[in-house]
Amino acid sequence: MNRVLILLTTTLMAFSLAAQLPQFNSDEFDGWTYNNPNVPLTDSNIGSGKIVLYVSSGAVLTLTSPTFSCAGTDSINATVTWFTKYFYDSNFDLEKASLTLAIDDMNGTPIDSVTSAPTTPGVSTHQLSFTLPIPAGLSMARLRFVSWTGTVVSSGGIKQAVFTAVNGGPTVTPGDANGDGAADIADISFAIDCLLSGEMAGLDLVAADVDHDGTLSIADVTVLIDLLLTSK
Repeated sequence: MNRVLILLTTTLMAFSLAAQLPQFNSDEFDGWTYNNPNVPLTDSNIGSGKIVLYVSSGAVLTLTSPTFSCAGTDSINATVTWFTKYFYDSNFDLEKASLTLAIDDMNGTPIDSVTSAPTTPGVSTHQLSFTLPIPAGLSMARLRFVSWTGTVVSSGGIKQAVFTAVNGGPTVTPGDANGDGAADIADISFAIDCLLSGEMAGLDLVAADVDHDGTLSIADVTVLIDLLLTSK
């Protein structure tokens, strides 16, 4: 317990949890990657619909999120504001302006994807909805947007993407940081080791966040100690 008391006097260390999904709009795009070198990710380019996606001459334009934790998440819902600038062109095809949302593992290997297409002709702004299941065992991932059938004429631009996590899996035991089904002194030791080393492998992030502030910190260790003491 001396180790715990020493740590309680140190500066708080925080790590993002599963509930903190990356969002995308003109105010929130840190860590996102757009692979068109001629159009940087800026608030003005995003707001004006210049983050366009299409395939041309073998070049595939994509928009990829930063890595995030999906531990404890069953699926991700997304609503995307999709801007089709050339909808009035005689060659424009709504079906070709479809958008695919994919989930990749940390190495960039595609895991799953879902596609949605605009359905209202004659308008430039569309709201596309997606539901993407999270495969069992996947703890860290990236989200990736691509328009596989989009052309220069039938392209679309992403102005905003709002993501929400759907959690409907097994009940989480608060404080069970090591995921063995019970909250005990071993979880205190494990959480402290994770904070000291920065290594989070094997950590149940949702269960470890016992103060429900969206981060893992020394404050969670303190609350867990209180929970164990009061449960005796």
